[in-house]
Amino acid sequence: MRFEFEHLGTTTAFELAEGLHVLGGGPDDDIHLAGLPPKLLRLSIEAQRLMVEAANTFTINGVLVPPRVPRLVMPGEALGLPDQMALRVLQESVAQRSVGTVALLKGLLTGTHEPGTSRAATLTCLTGLDVGRVHALAEALTEIGRGSEVALRLRDRAVSRTHARVIHGESGFSLEDVGSPNGVFLNGQRVEGRVPLTDGDVIELGRSLLRFQGAVEEPAPPAPAPLEELPPAPAEAPVAASSEPTEAPSPETAPPAPQSRGEWWLIGLGAVAASAGVAVTWLLATGAQ
Repeated sequence: MRFEFEHLGTTTAFELAEGLHVLGGGPDDDIHLAGLPPKLLRLSIEAQRLMVEAANTFTINGVLVPPRVPRLVMPGEALGLPDQMALRVLQESVAQRSVGTVALLKGLLTGTHEPGTSRAATLTCLTGLDVGRVHALAEALTEIGRGSEVALRLRDRAVSRTHARVIHGESGFSLEDVGSPNGVFLNGQRVEGRVPLTDGDVIELGRSLLRFQGAVEEPAPPAPAPLEELPPAPAEAPVAASSEPTEAPSPETAPPAPQSRGEWWLIGLGAVAASAGVAVTWLLATGAQ
C-alpha cells in the first residue's frame, strides 16, 4: 500500500507491505518520523485494507477519531497528525477501484465483508462490529439503523432502530436525520434537515462511521471505426466488333427449327386424309371385280 507523508510543504512517498506497522517519533518505531509522539499510530494492512488505531485523538479528512478505536481508512483519505503533519493514503486507479457489483454481491452472499468497491454508490462501515461492510445504494430510499426493518442494519447500541436515511433523487444523493436522539453528523457537523452527499463524505451515527462513495462512471464505449470505402469496380472493356463477316450456319449443320402446335395438327390431318383416300381406292377396286 502506498502513502505520502506531508510536512512543511515537503512530500515524501513510501510503500508498506502487509502486516502491522507502528508509526511515531520513538527510536523503536517501525516508521520513525521526527517530531511525533512515540507509538502514535498502529497501521494494520491486510488484503489491501488499512486499519488505523491511535494512542491520541487524530483526524481523518478533518473528522475527529477517538483514541483506541480501530478505524478503516480508505484510499484517498488523509490522517491529520500533530504539528501540521499529514499522512495520505494514495488513491488507486479507477480500473482497480471499479471491480463491479458482481464482486460486491458475491461478498454479501458468502458472508465476507471485505471492503470491496462497486460501480454503484456505496456506504462503507469504517468502525464498529460491521467494519469493512459495504452496502450498495441501489434503491431510491435507504434507511439506516439498528432495527430489523431497515435496509442497512448496524450492530451499534448507540444507533436508533431507524436513525437516518439516504435519498437518491435526480440531483444526486442526500442524507436526512429521522429524529434520532443522538443525531447524525456529516464530516463532523450535525445534520439539520436534508443535506447533499459528495464522494468521500463520512457519516457518523452513534459510534459508527460510514463513508459515502459516489457511483463510478464507466467509460463510454469507443466509437466504431468508420467503414472504409471500397474502390469502385473496374469497368468491363467493351468487346470489339470483328471486321470479318460472320458465316451463316449451313442448312446441314443448322439445328432444326422447332415445330409449332398448329403445324403438327395440319400434318396429322393430312395423314388421316391420305389413309382415307387409300381405303376408298381399295374399296372401289375390289367392287369393280
